[in-house]
Amino acid sequence: MSDLSTSTAWGDTAGYFLARQESHRGGVFPVHAHDHFEALLILSGRRVQHYGSLEIEANPGSLIFTPPGLRHGATIVGHTASLSIQFNLKFLHPELPADAQRLWSHPSTLSAAPELLPFVGQKQMRYECDPCLTEKLQRIWTSLIERNGSQSLGSEQYARAQLSILLLEVLEAFESEIIEVVEMEQHEGASDKIDELRQFIDANLAERLSIHEAARHLAMSSSCLAARIKRVTGQTFGELLLKARLQHARELLIYTDRRVSQVAFECGFEDHAYFSRRFRQDLGLSPLEFRRRQLAEIDLSAIGAQRH
Repeated sequence: MSDLSTSTAWGDTAGYFLARQESHRGGVFPVHAHDHFEALLILSGRRVQHYGSLEIEANPGSLIFTPPGLRHGATIVGHTASLSIQFNLKFLHPELPADAQRLWSHPSTLSAAPELLPFVGQKQMRYECDPCLTEKLQRIWTSLIERNGSQSLGSEQYARAQLSILLLEVLEAFESEIIEVVEMEQHEGASDKIDELRQFIDANLAERLSIHEAARHLAMSSSCLAARIKRVTGQTFGELLLKARLQHARELLIYTDRRVSQVAFECGFEDHAYFSRRFRQDLGLSPLEFRRRQLAEIDLSAIGAQRH
């Protein structure tokens, strides 16, 4: 299915890098994953990239960015020509620690290697280059292909610099869209942490909980967790904890016959009077008044159901 024009990549001591021009006849690339970054610039023909159930149609001028570990495939329609670059983080930024490749989408890695930001946005956006950008990228790409694997003095450093420039050109051209996607994904990640925090709180309501214990459980610093809670929920840790305790207290008051003092203790309130005061502030009723009203409503509902 494929005719490839390639050059030899530099060895492992310099990290992995390969630039080439590809030519493909119609057919299907099976789903696979690799441990390097890959960027494609479509020159001619049509290609449909598959990321799970997501399909991205690529035509001349389209860019496709595939990060390490992402399972993907493609359907080639007719005959296509494209430019391809494959590299790992060790080649692009040899000064970064070895585990940066595994943590490439972490904010700290992206801050040190902003060239990787286009890979974050791929599943959420389309990279369609105008003729001016296509020509600029093609010129850099061609230079990289010519220098690929060269043993000439400075060739490796030149390729690293040109690769960085190429990716930064894309970042500059699509900056606002990429930033929007990155912020959205970071917010979703933050929401996942808050869900995990809520589960931790619910499992430990009767305990003396502090933000330091919660942060330790989530493998975060207390200040980072506090900022994330505020950003996602608009509340402090103490407000989130109090809300969970009062919610659990309401459930115990309705569905059990435990004394109010026992309910307070099981929900983490050491002071019965403080519990009653906060409960009234939240619902406008004392715990006993709330229980009586809820039970009366349940009884009325049951009577109504029997009549029907």
